Amino acid sequence: MSEIDVARTDAVAQEAARVAAPPRVLHRLLRRPAAVCALVILLLMAGAALLAPVITGDPNAFVAVDRLRPPSFSQIFGTDNLGRDVYSRTVFGAQASLTAGIVTALITTAIGVVLGILAGMFRWFDAIVMRIVDGVMSFPIIVLALSMTAILGPGLGTVILAMVIVFVPGMTRVVRSTALVASGLPMVDAARAVGASGARIFWKYVLPQCSTPILVQAAITFTTAVLVESALSFIGAGLPPDVPSWGASLSEARNYLTTAPWMWGFPGLALILTVLSMNILIDNVRDIMDPRAGGR
Repeated sequence: MSEIDVARTDAVAQEAARVAAPPRVLHRLLRRPAAVCALVILLLMAGAALLAPVITGDPNAFVAVDRLRPPSFSQIFGTDNLGRDVYSRTVFGAQASLTAGIVTALITTAIGVVLGILAGMFRWFDAIVMRIVDGVMSFPIIVLALSMTAILGPGLGTVILAMVIVFVPGMTRVVRSTALVASGLPMVDAARAVGASGARIFWKYVLPQCSTPILVQAAITFTTAVLVESALSFIGAGLPPDVPSWGASLSEARNYLTTAPWMWGFPGLALILTVLSMNILIDNVRDIMDPRAGGR
């Protein structure tokens, strides 16, 4: 009888996770024009970041006599106030912004998922973790990042570390709330009744139920991390001056808003397209994976 009950609960868990299977999600996603456009833009941004040394030159190279040149055939994005190629700096800026977003999202998701699900499954763990989460969430990210930069020095690693510390509590809260609901489902109670281990319940029953909010929160973390990195670089507290970033390019263009709009236009457009495309993509993925929407 125990083996039959285990088989039934496994079947329920597999059916609940069926809609969230990556092949099904991708197949339905490709039917949506807006999602396809967003996906193409993100792939182009990622490809440009990976191939930056191949498709463009040194972003810090400058020619003083070529300063503030408008876009032309030889320099398609024009030059900045120091004579540097805006195209090169925009492409290399994608490396910093996308790296900060992706790494922060991955680390935050990995830590937040484990803490959140364990907090949802075990009351004693929940009491400890949530008090720590409440304390960490009281620190504004900009203040924390500025403090860590002052201590550790500016750099991509410092920015990522500061963002992970601030974003993990949010991910933990989202996953915990879903895990609390999932832990009370009949299939989880049945699994406990037949003697399933905590690890089996974690991986097979609770984690699949949390997949949609985890994915959505990870995407939000990515877009927020990209914006925060740009904001920190804008105020000079992010990356070192010799590392191109979209935020630093926008900061340098503040005194040339009308005389050289290409200085801020192209980095700003890249930043907007990246964040907007990710938001559109994750909205469509959420609609597909949400059972209440019928997975349409």
